[in-house]
Amino acid sequence: MTRTALALLALTLASCSVVTIADRYGNTYGDWYNPGGSFAWQLDLCEHAMEQGAVPARQRKAAMRCCMHDHGVPVEASGCAAG
Repeated sequence: MTRTALALLALTLASCSVVTIADRYGNTYGDWYNPGGSFAWQLDLCEHAMEQGAVPARQRKAAMRCCMHDHGVPVEASGCAAG
């Protein structure tokens, strides 16, 4: 019984990593209906933009979310410029 419960827990935790992706600034993207793996190109594009741009380090988390939103990722984008 215990092995079954542990196996189920491990499977559940592993499936969460398939459903979401995270950037280096602490944001996560994706859910059961919009798997994060489908946003890989946006993540690469926006992380590259953060490295190349003149975004101050403490503003990069919010700027990253706005960039992902601007490229079609369904995230809460409060504080982002309309565009």
